[in-house]
Amino acid sequence: MVDSPLDSAEAYGILARYYDELMAEVDYGAWCDYVLGLVKDAEIAGALPLGSNIDVGRGRILDLACGTGEFSYRLAKQGYRVTALDISSEMLSIAEAKTRRHGLVVQFARQDMRCLNLTGEYDVVLCLCDSLNYLLELSDWAATFDSVGKILKPGGYFVFDVNTAHKLATVYGNHTYAGDEGEYAYIWENTYDPESQMCYMDLTFFLPAYGPLECKQSKPSGLYEKRMESHIQRAFSQRTISQLLVDAGLELLGHYGDLTRALPTPVTERITFICRKPLLS
Repeated sequence: MVDSPLDSAEAYGILARYYDELMAEVDYGAWCDYVLGLVKDAEIAGALPLGSNIDVGRGRILDLACGTGEFSYRLAKQGYRVTALDISSEMLSIAEAKTRRHGLVVQFARQDMRCLNLTGEYDVVLCLCDSLNYLLELSDWAATFDSVGKILKPGGYFVFDVNTAHKLATVYGNHTYAGDEGEYAYIWENTYDPESQMCYMDLTFFLPAYGPLECKQSKPSGLYEKRMESHIQRAFSQRTISQLLVDAGLELLGHYGDLTRALPTPVTERITFICRKPLLS
């Protein structure tokens, strides 16, 4: 069994502090609206009984693998009751500070999505930004889907997205990316294994070094220290993911390509799945 970065408390230990800057081009507001739109359209189509919906002020949403909280605080701002979880304490720290700056309330906790320990039920569970690709074994996916199914209320929705094998093979592939961001620089080296559909990402950061603490030096020394961090993502087929959802007792309502309402194609880079926990008979 391949070790997963999720098994380490050091996941995103370095990248967390620069994550928002490196993802600055992402329109999280539009992304959040897209996901909520999928849920609201599914509710209209399903005509669920009153009390099964996620009206503002009543809906309880769980943001799995919340990262730096870009979705969490936006959902809270719209009036939803949000709980946000992540395996990385560094990412959670940034998410909590960000939410406080916006004057919002979100319940944060450090948990592994494969074995959720929560009370009550949720109207919607989200797992976005290809977080599930960090689960490297089918047993991890199955455990996560089972955990989600247990905390979803009957009629509740689970929305998640994944990077496709096409993206891991071509966009990440065996490419190397580098950037000089002024205060720091990085090198991002990828290696893709087509047999396992795993992409190994080695990140090297060059960070400003500071003088000894006893010198009370407040400015960088002019030197840089080299820090390294590794990530692995794995792609599974739509058919495999769909079967895992069925096994977990979840009903697949649809899957869409690249944040559109169109079906995925062979060159789709991101697939968003929406499923529902059946109502009790």
